[in-house]
Amino acid sequence: MKVLVVEDNKTVSMIASRIINSMGHEAILATDGEQALALFKGDRYDLVLMDVELPGLDGFETTRRIRQLAPDSWFPIIFISGNTEDTYLATGIEAGGDDYLSKPVKPVVLKAKINAMARIAQMQEQLSATNKNLEVANEELQRLSCLDGLTSVVNRRGFDKQFKVEWGRCLRESTPLSVMMIDIDQFKGFNDNYGHLAGDDCLRIVAQTLGNQLLRPGDLIARYGGEEFAVLLPLTDLKGAQDVVDNMFDALNKANVPYPDSTVCDRVTISIGVFCTTQLALDFDKTDKLMLVQHADEALYVAKHSGRNQAVIYSDEFSKG
Repeated sequence: MKVLVVEDNKTVSMIASRIINSMGHEAILATDGEQALALFKGDRYDLVLMDVELPGLDGFETTRRIRQLAPDSWFPIIFISGNTEDTYLATGIEAGGDDYLSKPVKPVVLKAKINAMARIAQMQEQLSATNKNLEVANEELQRLSCLDGLTSVVNRRGFDKQFKVEWGRCLRESTPLSVMMIDIDQFKGFNDNYGHLAGDDCLRIVAQTLGNQLLRPGDLIARYGGEEFAVLLPLTDLKGAQDVVDNMFDALNKANVPYPDSTVCDRVTISIGVFCTTQLALDFDKTDKLMLVQHADEALYVAKHSGRNQAVIYSDEFSKG
């Protein structure tokens, strides 16, 4: 342990230092409160032995300020004083101390206290490590809970979570946000003709192929359900979204997943609906972020019923129809 000894009496300070060092710990010495605070700002200590009667700041006030410097970490502080009044003990505990020893302190008592505090510090360190491991495990569980097990892209839950974040940013910063809804054309027929294992392979290939066209960290593709995917494109207007659409069609065409029984093409194809916040009316409902998905889905519906294997940008005419 690294032990900070705050004591203005050189004799007491040296005795304490020798005892600490003989136990395999490292003693750091300070002669007043200001020096102790300066040392504490630049380093971390596992135990503090604090004299109460110090020149300038007394031990109680020094302890209060030390606790303020490290509000989120715990380390034992033991007061050492020639004053044995109960009120001193109470004041010390209220100031942030953990124990109180009366001078003159016997070496055997000081050693016992240091050993006890070392055990507590070790348990505290183990608890801290356990908590960190739990935090890492929880973060991993959170990450996995937002992933689709089949395609390894984000799932519906992950999409909804990120959509909320991007919608908030869109409103705060008045930046465009584009949403795409994508459907694999005639996927039920693919499953019926070639089996579910082949269907699973198809879903994986499509997800990864489309996802590889999203080049910015904020862009996101999610498996929205079944053979349907959703894409978020923050800071992207319709022109930027159209560029992504073109890349997706080109990449999927090159992937060349055979589908000879399709009535659309001899390979797997997709239909896409696109909507961007730049298309919203000036008086749009800022609480209704789902209208972006709804409009993109309406555009997807038009794409599927206009021959498939194409992208359609939402138009107000769709809602009128």
